[in-house]
Order: sequence, then structure tokens, then C-alpha cells
Amino acid sequence: MGKGIKNIQISFGNNNLTHFGGLFLIHSFCKKLKLKQSLQFHVKHYQRNQKYQTAEYILLLIYAIILGIGRIENIRFLQINGFFKKTIGMNNLPDPTAIRRFLYRLTPKTIRQIVKVHDIIQKKVFLLLHTKTSVTFDIDGTVLTVYGRQQRAKVGYNPTKRGKKSYCFMLCFESNREFWYGSLKSGNVSQVKVARHIIKECLAKLPLPIYRIRVRLDAIFCSKNLIENYLDEENIGYTIETQLRNPMLPIIEKIKYSHYKGDWETAEFKYCPRGWKKSHRFVVLRRPLPEDPEEKLQLKLFVMKNYGYRVLVTNLNLKPQNIWNFHSQRAQGAEQNIKELKLNYSLAKIPTKSYIANVAYLQILLFAFNITNWFKWLCLPKEYHYVNLQTIREQLLSIPARLSKTGNKNILRFPAGYQYKELFNTAIANIGKLKQV
Repeated sequence: MGKGIKNIQISFGNNNLTHFGGLFLIHSFCKKLKLKQSLQFHVKHYQRNQKYQTAEYILLLIYAIILGIGRIENIRFLQINGFFKKTIGMNNLPDPTAIRRFLYRLTPKTIRQIVKVHDIIQKKVFLLLHTKTSVTFDIDGTVLTVYGRQQRAKVGYNPTKRGKKSYCFMLCFESNREFWYGSLKSGNVSQVKVARHIIKECLAKLPLPIYRIRVRLDAIFCSKNLIENYLDEENIGYTIETQLRNPMLPIIEKIKYSHYKGDWETAEFKYCPRGWKKSHRFVVLRRPLPEDPEEKLQLKLFVMKNYGYRVLVTNLNLKPQNIWNFHSQRAQGAEQNIKELKLNYSLAKIPTKSYIANVAYLQILLFAFNITNWFKWLCLPKEYHYVNLQTIREQLLSIPARLSKTGNKNILRFPAGYQYKELFNTAIANIGKLKQV
């Protein structure tokens, strides 16, 4: 039998060990983005006896969110991480109470300045990533249930926690790439009224003329006010899911269907909903109901005479099957991104009781979301462009390492058997090639 190690001495004197050796990559990337300099220049938030810069608080929160620290209270564990402090250039870190106090003291004006920095960097990255002249916006809202006395939280649509107070977080993403707009609303907000404002805000952020603008929306946004009074007038393309109404039922039974894929079929018809000015094009998707009761429940379709149906209203000049191909990508856009935000960015963990402080934190969280996505697209191989943050953490960020110094050189030492060394080196090389934005 082998002999174990004997006479082990235990020491707690090394301050340069870290569980987050890959933070070096994110920090290097943020330096290329000139993130800290932009925050220092644009965000003017002064307090008496301020020990830490506003930019330092924001960077600390961004890095903590990307690393998966979770709740603000857990940032205290970074206080003993000498590598982390040296990497971000801080001798000490503020304690969780000071961080929460910082959020409470932020004003709407300061939050707008943080968003401005986000927008400035996003425009520059957009020009690096987008050679196309077409954009697609996916808009959706998500319910954030609260369990305390948070300001402006109200009882509204909350399918999982009925009767609980909540916020509604309205979000817009450009295709399935990155976040473009976020707004925290009370839980009883009318999402239809917000959609028009969101689209206008997103269009105003585009850094160059775009010849084709398209939006993909859920049924909750389907309204005459949005479609006829805005999207049609502005010549914006759209696919919007809609509820089946009684006058439509005889039409969808009689129209001719064509095979789509599997047992799905598609068809189209013209229809003028009550109160609308003119007829619009509607595209139907249907399939025979499965025999399995569980699968029936999962379909979430309108059911009629052994068929399940979904219907879109659209102004796109595409074949019905291509309309559905286009609209179904929304699941990889807004829906997948919201799921990612909740699972890996702790979106649902509302940090304070103050509405303004929560708005500030969520804007910083969305900034972290985009920084991660820009890092994937600009610095990693193509097969990593759509992986989730947890994969990035496991393969690149959460790596044990030790920072040492030999002569005048700082050396970051990783384990000899590190599995993703080639990926790490590729990221370093690509960061090095980037021009500062």
C-alpha cells in the first residue's frame, strides 16, 4: 500500500493564491475597452470622505457578477484574495455594507451616466462585430418576485408566484448576441405600452444607418397601437405571436395547409381584427395533438378539434415556413438570454429595498452580461460564441493560480495539467490583437 504524506505543516501566510486565475483575461479585455477610464470620465458621483472611486465600485461589482460571486454579501470572500486585489489595482476592497451603501446613494442622473458609458462602448463594439446592415430586436419582459418591502414592487402578472409582489424587468436583445435595453418596472406594468418606447430607444443607439429593422415579439405585445400606429408607419418588419380569436376560428379550419417539418403544417390568411384599420397577414402553425397527456401540456398551444395552433401577425415578405424559421430564433434570443441572466448572473436576486438602488445594480449586471458576450465574440474561437457563462467560468475563469514575482516580472502560475491551456492562450493572443475601442 502507498504511504500518505506525513508531517504536513499548515500555513496561512500566502496572499497571492486565487481560485479565479482567469480574471486576468476579463481584466485585460476590460482594459482594451477602456472601461475604467470611461467610467472615471463620464460618471460624476462625488461623496464626502469617499475612500473608493465610483469606477472602482462599479468594476468590483462587474467582476463579482462575472465570476459568480452571487449576493453582495459574498464579495467579502474576495477580501482575502490577494491576486484579485492586485489585478484590479486595489489594496483593500469595500465591505458589503459599503457596497450596498454605494448603491443606495446613486442617483438617477448617475445611473444614466453609467448607461452612457455602456452605450459608448457598445457602439464601438457594434462596429467591430457587425458588418451587416440589418438588425433584429427581440423584446420580452420577465417577472422578478420580491419577498420584502421593495419600493415600487406591486402585485401583477406573476405565473409562478401568484399574488406575490414583483418587478417586471423589460429587456431587449439584438438577435441572440447582446443586451440593448433594460428597464425595471412595477409588477403590474402594461408591457404593450413599454414596447414602442423600447424600440425607439434601441433605434436611437444604432451607430450607423441600418436598411432593415425587424422585431420579434410575444403575444402580450400584439396590439393595434403598436402594429398599425407605429411598426407599419415606420416600416419596421415584425413577427408577433397573437392569441386566436373566435372570428379567426372558421378561417383557420378552412385554409389550405402545407407541410412544414415533422408533423407540423403552416398556412396563411388575411384578416382585419376588430377596431383595426386594415387587414394584416397572419401565419398559422399547427400539428396534430400527441396522445401523451404530458406532451400535450408542454405544447402550450391553442387547441381545436385535435390540433394545436400558434398564430403570428407579420408584414415580412417570406414564405410561411420561413416566417416560422425566423420567429423561432427568438427562443435563442430573448428567452434564452433571460434564462441565462437568471441562472448565471443571479438576475432574480434583488439586492436592496430601494427601487433606484435596484435599477443601478441591474444596469451594472447587464453591463457585465454584455462584457462577457463581447469577450466571447472578440476573443474566443467560434465554437465558444454561444456558450453560457457557466462554461466560461469552468474552463477559463475559475482556475486555481498563484501570482509570484521573479526579478521585475510578475508571473501567474497555473496547474501543470490545466486542460484548457490552448483556449486560454488563444484568448490572451486575441486580446493582444485588439485595438483599444
